[in-house]
Order: sequence, then structure tokens, then C-alpha cells
Amino acid sequence: MSEILGALFKYVAMVLGVGAVMMVLYNAFGQNKVGSAISDLTQLEGNIQSLYTGSTPFTTLTTAVAVSGKLAPASMISGTNLSNPWGGSPTVAVNAGNSAQYDVTEPNVPPDACAKFIGAFSSAVVGLKVNGTAQTLPLDPGNAVTACNLTANTMIFTFGH
Repeated sequence: MSEILGALFKYVAMVLGVGAVMMVLYNAFGQNKVGSAISDLTQLEGNIQSLYTGSTPFTTLTTAVAVSGKLAPASMISGTNLSNPWGGSPTVAVNAGNSAQYDVTEPNVPPDACAKFIGAFSSAVVGLKVNGTAQTLPLDPGNAVTACNLTANTMIFTFGH
């Protein structure tokens, strides 16, 4: 009987070990997605600023311009569209209320990534909406977590010169 229990314990321990390794890998890849998304948006924003230096309005800026002008990093370009690590299709457009600003919309952002995303860009943006609600900047980390309350959050970052 003790041999059976010993073998059973060995298999249970092995299954728990494999589960723990899978959890660690899942968390590591999740963090990597946040880092990739932050890096992608940083590069996109920098390239747009560089291209539009000396040009106050962003009236000609579109997702198509960002893709064809290779303003977005290669990892973010998917055919004629942009993509983020969570399967969303970000868009780039002139801000509807102020042509001296532009918006980058990031859809499908998970709650934990959303709050980290906000923290990475809170000083670089002139406006931020999370799930359609304008946020007061700089956004407190606790308020960022509260704002990112959906399974798939949509964030609109507004940048300007």
C-alpha cells in the first residue's frame, strides 16, 4: 500500500511541478507583452514626432501613413494594419478636437497591462482616455488600476508637440 501511495505522491508532485513551471512561463510572457507594447508605442510616438517636426498640424496622420511610412516598429505592423501583443488593432489619427495633437488608440489591453501602460506614458501624453472616460493627468497608479476595469480595455493616448 505504501508503494502505491509513494508512486501516487510522486505523480502528484510531478504534475504540481509542471503546473508551477507553466504558471511562471505564463507570467513571464505576460510581462514581456507589456514591455513589447510599451516599446512599440514609444517607437511609434518618437517616429511620428520626428516626421512631423516643424509641422504643427497632424492632419495627414493616419494608421495607413504610420504603416506605409514605417513609423511603427516592424513587430507592430501586420499587413496594412497595426497590431498589439493582445490581438488588438491600434489606430493612429489626428485628434478630433485639436489638429496639433494626435491619438493612438490601443484596444484589447488586459487590466494588469493597462495600468502598467498608463504608468509608462503618463508624463509623455497630453490626454488619456480609458474605456471612453477622460483621465486627469498625471494619473495616480491606484486610479489607473480602477480605470482599467474591463477584461479588454481600450486606451486612447493623445500626444502633441
